[in-house]
Amino acid sequence: MAPVVNGLEETYSDDVEFRHIDANSEEGRPIFQQFKLQGHPSYVLVNPAGEILWQSLGEQPGEILQEKISTILDK
Repeated sequence: MAPVVNGLEETYSDDVEFRHIDANSEEGRPIFQQFKLQGHPSYVLVNPAGEILWQSLGEQPGEILQEKISTILDK
């Protein structure tokens, strides 16, 4: 099963940087802690200043993620 963000990456690749972080990796642990993520999958939308604009834990339908991204980009 492909991650729900795969199609969104294609749609928003010019405006949004997508990162796939493994919380169990040496690189991923500090990022997971920085955003106080509680589990997998987690989603965080962050602006260029590093402020969290939206965060969610658990599987999300692609439509919800697309709506959140579109809303943030429209502002």
